[in-house]
Amino acid sequence: MELALLRPSFLLILLLLQPGEYSRAAADDEEQTGILGGSVTFPLRIPAAQKFKNGAWAVNTTSLATVAAGKPPGVLVFNPSYEGRLRFPDDSYSLQLTDLRMEDMGSYSVEFSTDKEEFAYREFTLHVTKGQLPPTITCDSVACEEDTCIYTLRCAVKDGRENVTYSWSNAPSSVLSTDSIVHIPRRHQAARESVTCTARLPNGNSSRTVSPKDFCREQVPETRILCDSVTCANGTCNYTLRCTAEKRGGHVTYSWTREARSAVVSTGPILLVSLRPFEALPAVTCTARHPASNSSRMISSKDLCPVPPDRSLASALSYCHIVLLLALGALSAGVSA
Repeated sequence: MELALLRPSFLLILLLLQPGEYSRAAADDEEQTGILGGSVTFPLRIPAAQKFKNGAWAVNTTSLATVAAGKPPGVLVFNPSYEGRLRFPDDSYSLQLTDLRMEDMGSYSVEFSTDKEEFAYREFTLHVTKGQLPPTITCDSVACEEDTCIYTLRCAVKDGRENVTYSWSNAPSSVLSTDSIVHIPRRHQAARESVTCTARLPNGNSSRTVSPKDFCREQVPETRILCDSVTCANGTCNYTLRCTAEKRGGHVTYSWTREARSAVVSTGPILLVSLRPFEALPAVTCTARHPASNSSRMISSKDLCPVPPDRSLASALSYCHIVLLLALGALSAGVSA
């Protein structure tokens, strides 16, 4: 029983240090090149008909880590300098090494077993270069008013390095912004096409290109405003508005503002508005705040809620009153004459 418990870690390392019955010469030595601060993957390339069981990795002949099949995989790391930088996706169990350092260069090898193969061997040689990683682009917010949206994109380089300047463009000669943040109206040509962020560092430039509309659609869920109900009684019309936004990776909070007012009038997905029958529902804005981004939508009452029956009746009665007063006025004038 104790032997079975030790198998994923200690036993595999013992096997790694001893000659096996397989031929190491038959294994290909694969070259891998990564960028400083980036990541690299050492693929196991297990046939689709086989299932990974366990494996032991080594770097420059010293033990690196063991991994056993599971969801999540059972991982034991032996080299402290690799803590937090190793990934083993459970769909392939290949080794992903992140946040590459110059000292990571060297020879990497793995012995592993599958349900149909007792031992298999792979060997890799890793090279790390001092290139520039593409900047990271995030969609901070999407603000929509009627059919017009403004996309706010942010550009940043890894670790927030100093002495970095940014520029945004949608053509080689068309500069949209010289800041790390750019605001792009939906009707702008750049929103429908692509924009490029270029990060300029003392030792080189790097850039990344995205389509604002498609990119923000993936990162920021669309916000919608619905009119749940309209009821009128005793000279008051009550409107119930509901704001919805898809949850992606965290809690969503809501806030409401009215036209020409920056102060928040309500929090939560539901907004209740009480008006007199002759008052028009003002334009309202709902903002949905996600863990990493915001999205908002402003909409006017005429496109949102139907006209309450009592309000239509009140308008009709008011019209009748006016006609009646005019008739009475004309009749009084005739009598006086």
